[in-house]
Amino acid sequence: MATIKLLGPPDYSPEEQQALTDFVLALKKSHIQDFLRQVELPKSGTKVDLRERLQEAIHEGAITYEQLVDFLDSVAPWGKQHVVLYRGPQNDIQSWKDPDYVWGLLKQHHLGKFFNARLPLVLPEKLTLSSVTHGDGKLRITAIQKRVYTERRPEYDEQKETEIGERITLKAHVHHLTRTLAALEWDLDANVAMLQITQLQEDGDYEELAQQFAELTKRWLDMKLFSPVGLRQLIHTLYEIEKNSKAEVRSHGIDSRSLQGRRVSVRSPSPRTSVRGEQFLDDAMESVRKNSVGHLGNFYWLKGIQPGPALNPLTGEVHVIIVGAKTRVNFPTPNTEDVVRYVLQRVCALS
Repeated sequence: MATIKLLGPPDYSPEEQQALTDFVLALKKSHIQDFLRQVELPKSGTKVDLRERLQEAIHEGAITYEQLVDFLDSVAPWGKQHVVLYRGPQNDIQSWKDPDYVWGLLKQHHLGKFFNARLPLVLPEKLTLSSVTHGDGKLRITAIQKRVYTERRPEYDEQKETEIGERITLKAHVHHLTRTLAALEWDLDANVAMLQITQLQEDGDYEELAQQFAELTKRWLDMKLFSPVGLRQLIHTLYEIEKNSKAEVRSHGIDSRSLQGRRVSVRSPSPRTSVRGEQFLDDAMESVRKNSVGHLGNFYWLKGIQPGPALNPLTGEVHVIIVGAKTRVNFPTPNTEDVVRYVLQRVCALS
C-alpha cells in the first residue's frame, strides 16, 4: 500500500471548526469510541460530555482539526451512501497501472501534489479534489463539498396575530450543514469502478453530483469512458433466487415497471418478513417478473450464507436498496468497509 502524504491544511473558519466537532459526534457511538480510543481520551459519558471533552482537547492542542478530518475521511466512505457501479473503459488501460504515468498526468494538469496525498478539506463551497491515491491495483479519487439544506419541521410552527387580529402562521424549517464526500475507485486489474456518494438530503440529486465529479476530473480522466452497470434485472434476479433455501437476501419490497411504463409494487408486512409467502401473490409476481423490469428493490443481505468464493463478513443483516431506474446501490445505514465491499462484489457478480 502506498504511503499517503498529508498536505498542509487550509485555515479552517470558525464555522468549519464547529462543524468538525458536530460531524464527529453525529457518527455511530462505536465510531466515536474508536476515535476517542485512538486519541487516548475517555470513551464514556453523554454527547454533551463528549463534546466538552473534544473541545477541551482541541483547545489544549491534544487533538488537531486535521485529526478530526482524517477520522471523518476514514469513516465517511462506508457510511450512508449511494454507489454507482461501472465497467471500465474498453480501450487499453495498461498505462494507468503505472503510478509514474498517473503522477505525470496529474502533474501535467497542475495536480501533482494530490498524488498519494490528502488535503484535509472540511467545507469547500464547490466540489473540490482532496486526494488521488494509486496502490494495490486501484486508483482512488476523492472530492469534498459543503452542502446546506433546510428541513421542514412542522412541530416548531407558530401561530400569531397581527395588531388587528389577522392570523399569521410561521412555518418552521431547520437549517442543516453537511459535508459530502464523492470518491471514485477504479480497480485497474478487473477494470471495474465504483463512485461512492455520501447520502444526500431527501431531494438530493445524485446524478447532478456525479456530473460535477465528472467535470472535476474530465481534463485527465474522462468518465464518459465508463459504462454504468445496469441493475434493473438484478432486482428480479434477487427476488427469484430467494426461493432457494440458501438465498443471500430477503426482499422487503419490489417495484417493477412494464414496458409501457405501468408500475407494480409489492411489500412485505415488515422488514423481518419476505415479500414471498402467499401463493396468489407469488404467482402474480412471477407474471410481473416475466413481463417487466425491476424499478426499485428493497432488500436485506443475510449473514451466514456463502454463495461465492468471497468470504461473507456479515455479522448481521445489511439493508440495501437497489435503485434500478438510476443504476444506484443505496446503503441507508452506516456499515464497515468489508461489508460494503462484500455486498457490492455480490451485486457485480449477480448483475
